[in-house]
Amino acid sequence: MIPLKKIKIIANPSSGREQALHKINQLLAYMSRDPWDIQLLFTREKDDASRFAMQEDQEDVIVCIGGDGTLNEVANGIYHKERAVPLAILPTGTVNDFGSFLNLPQDVGGFYQLLKRNQVEAVDLGLANDRVFVNVAAGGFLTEIAYTVSEDQKAKLGRMAYYLEGAKELVGGIVRGDRTWELEVVNKQFHRTYQAQMFIIANSTSVGGFKNLAPTAEIQDGLFDVLILENLDFNEIVEILTQFMTGRHIHHDRMTYLQTDEITLSCKQDIIVDLDGERYQPLPMTFKVIHKGLQVLV
Repeated sequence: MIPLKKIKIIANPSSGREQALHKINQLLAYMSRDPWDIQLLFTREKDDASRFAMQEDQEDVIVCIGGDGTLNEVANGIYHKERAVPLAILPTGTVNDFGSFLNLPQDVGGFYQLLKRNQVEAVDLGLANDRVFVNVAAGGFLTEIAYTVSEDQKAKLGRMAYYLEGAKELVGGIVRGDRTWELEVVNKQFHRTYQAQMFIIANSTSVGGFKNLAPTAEIQDGLFDVLILENLDFNEIVEILTQFMTGRHIHHDRMTYLQTDEITLSCKQDIIVDLDGERYQPLPMTFKVIHKGLQVLV
């Protein structure tokens, strides 16, 4: 273990209804005990976090304070500049899927001890065309939830807000009659078209607040776990949502579940791909695993 000397902090001050600001103050108080050179950078506009992460400032570690979207930007900055600097994650968002999967401390005292240990592991990244994602790429009803849940709902209900909105989105799609679209899937094993309602390409088990949405996923196996939900009818909504909680949904008749290191998706409809909770681009898109492409403090 090499002792830390310089630490760059990239923080989204509005994350978690400004919970981040409180945690930053606490963290600086802890860090003042050590002879570290600290660089603190606040994001104000889109892509600030990527730009800060790209800058070579001779730092020994980058600390990301924010939600999944901020984490995605920082990871893209590190990847596209081909930097080897490790990343420490202090989650302050509502869901924090990747941090939850790694069981990273959300309390500042625990995070400070993580920095002191400076224990690094390499984890997989996903590549969607030319942008990386840390935890998940998705399209369909589940991706709409993040944009329809209000900040007040997130603050009051947390993960439950996502579960409730997921049920509403499924029911609404069936009522509107726009519940499915043709999804063409190509990988090394097969070529098939689905009448799909949702697809998920997961790096970890935790997606959208559901801890077992991709129950066999691992972040160092060089594989995505891919879920495709097909043509769910009204009577199956409660059943599938209940199974999301336990991981049993992967055996449902309407669910395809597979593992692959590369997959290409295309669709006649205009389906926007969501990367780590942020809108990206519409299909078609090719997704590839970058095996152990990111160093993370654990």
